[in-house]
Amino acid sequence: MRRVDSLRRIYGERFDVGGSGVSLERRLPPEIETLFPDYSLYRHRLYALGFLTRGCNKRCAFCIVPAKEGPLKRPAQSFDAFVPPRQRNVMLLDDNLLSYPGVEDLLLEMICRRYAVNFNQTLDVTYLNESNYGLLRRIDYRNARFDKPMIYFSLNYPKMIEHFRARRHMLEGFGQDCVTVVCIYGFDTSLSQDYERFYWLRRLWLIPFFQEYWPIPGVPARLPENYFDMDLNRMIRLTFRSNGYNWEKYLRWLNLRYFRAFGRFYRPLVEIIHRYNNKERLEWFKRHPELMTDTLYRDLRSDSPARTRSWSTLLEKGRLAPGTPPGFKKIVGAFSTLQTAATPADS
Repeated sequence: MRRVDSLRRIYGERFDVGGSGVSLERRLPPEIETLFPDYSLYRHRLYALGFLTRGCNKRCAFCIVPAKEGPLKRPAQSFDAFVPPRQRNVMLLDDNLLSYPGVEDLLLEMICRRYAVNFNQTLDVTYLNESNYGLLRRIDYRNARFDKPMIYFSLNYPKMIEHFRARRHMLEGFGQDCVTVVCIYGFDTSLSQDYERFYWLRRLWLIPFFQEYWPIPGVPARLPENYFDMDLNRMIRLTFRSNGYNWEKYLRWLNLRYFRAFGRFYRPLVEIIHRYNNKERLEWFKRHPELMTDTLYRDLRSDSPARTRSWSTLLEKGRLAPGTPPGFKKIVGAFSTLQTAATPADS
């Protein structure tokens, strides 16, 4: 916002700014909203970008779409409104395309136009049926780089696992390593609930994409007070055939949350995080055994050495102090991010 304020001081009333990060109520004038996009602004011609539908009838607590877009609706917009002639690659930003009653006509149009389509905001597996599945299979579904087949779904609630299991034959029909499933974490699930979702992604041979919850205004994270409600070793021993770096990101988040809950880092978790990448960080941890524990779920916050307690305070406040070891800087920075997802009870 500092940059916005600076530009406003320079340009005054000639400058305006909007978007989800600024306001959920502001709208472009209709004559601007319906203009054909100026793709020269993006300095690429890889794909066209737009919506066929807007809004969503679901009201997921972690999502701004209901407040920003309202219920599902079909705008007066077609592919011709945002896809340039001879452009084959199309990135769709629809929030819940499969729930639209006329979706089969839209899918058939993609097929007839021979578009390569990236379903960027994921599809809702609960609306996947034999009819639209047959059409989706005929579409050239692609990843965001448009260089390989990929179709996207989301699995944000444990209860949705049954829908994935029930449609297993359809998901397999999209092709091996061609289905990515987005999973939010750090919002309202416990460790065991996260494990159940992640375990079934592995069982179904689906590619996971783990996405940390970033709080929206008025909606802090709702992690249960007893987040660690199962054997942590079972979780950290999970492996996935692809997207390992994204899994490592989740483990780093888990590592910081464990430190905050128990006052030490759990050595087996630290070793798994750094077994492939940033091995020099593992050496740093080994040089500071006062920060580590091999005992699972023992609260060591009250009997930690003075230096460990001071570093815990740094983590809580998200800042450094003179004499802090250089290797700890990244930990403090990462914990500052974690703080934004803390529940009111944790703060």
